[in-house]
Amino acid sequence: MILLGMLIVGAIFLVVGWAVTTEMLQHRAWRRRVASGDTDIIGALIEEALNAWRRARPPKGIHPGTWAGVQSAQLVAVEPDGATLSASAEGEFRTEGGRRVQVTSPLDEAIAIAARLLDMMLYDVPNLRLGTVRVDVYTTFSEPDGTLAQRPILTVTADRAIAEDLAWDALTPAEILGRFEAHYVRDPAGRAIPIEVPPITGRPPRPAAEAAAEFTAQRERPTE
Repeated sequence: MILLGMLIVGAIFLVVGWAVTTEMLQHRAWRRRVASGDTDIIGALIEEALNAWRRARPPKGIHPGTWAGVQSAQLVAVEPDGATLSASAEGEFRTEGGRRVQVTSPLDEAIAIAARLLDMMLYDVPNLRLGTVRVDVYTTFSEPDGTLAQRPILTVTADRAIAEDLAWDALTPAEILGRFEAHYVRDPAGRAIPIEVPPITGRPPRPAAEAAAEFTAQRERPTE
């Protein structure tokens, strides 16, 4: 019985050790591809993180509206050391005295969402340390013909060199955006005004399956 128990423990140890070693090697390979500027793997790592955030509950201390904006984020473009994302923000309303009143405006929500996304993109994507992250936030406007359309109300680009020196937890979302290249406009009543966002640089993310197939083909191609 003792021998059988030792064999079982040994087998478990080997299986766990093999799994851990395999994962370490995989993560190391990913980091090497990121360091080489491989935009396919960078995009794949970001998409994996975004999907995980979409499935997660709001972390403690984060307003549900802010978290909903984070979960709306989409990867728009990838560069060897940067990425551009878009997200949506809507105002929050509640009933007071029998009528619906606005508690936070779309721009207030956009500022909070952008600050949170910058933080998470810079520090919470495994195996990735981007140099720059750009976030464009959109909200819904009514067109003259009555149709609804989303237009940008905020854009911000964060640089890691500046981010590393920030006391993120001690700053408000507006103060965080103030440390970076942020642009948004309010009208005299404090409402968001649609803005023009800068041209997007980088390449659109490719589907993970397509990128993986090409990478496999390159590895299997005979060298001369």
